[in-house]
Amino acid sequence: MPDPFWASLIELCLGMRSWWSAVCEEFDLTPSQGMALRSLDPERPLAMSTLADALACDASNVTGIVDKLESRGLIARRGADHDRRIKMLCVTQAGRALRDRLIGRLLQPPAAVTSLPRGIKSRLTGILRNLLAEQTFSPSGEQAPPPIRSARA
Repeated sequence: MPDPFWASLIELCLGMRSWWSAVCEEFDLTPSQGMALRSLDPERPLAMSTLADALACDASNVTGIVDKLESRGLIARRGADHDRRIKMLCVTQAGRALRDRLIGRLLQPPAAVTSLPRGIKSRLTGILRNLLAEQTFSPSGEQAPPPIRSARA
């Protein structure tokens, strides 16, 4: 018999995809572009291959995502100091401003969350933090890599 808590958590996470799409649309971003911009730290350039790993997609897909963000002036590609073949992604000032707005919007909870009593939110927060601290959400049960944290979130 499936664990009802886990099944509900999966349903919640998968259901958030349409919400995420709508949030990204507000900024004229695709969900993949929004995730890429959110994943980039404006203070530290990131290799394209590392972004591909963070987005769990092929490097060729990241190229298309990066092309679109770069064409809007949100990020720039630079050669790595130690190896010019490695492309580092840097967030531009325009990208930082949009990223900050995107993260600000991302952190605005929907009405279903804001209407929960404080005690319930506090207990759920503790539970979710404990789950995140375990970091064992790979299908094989192996330790999953830590998530990329936003600079301000």
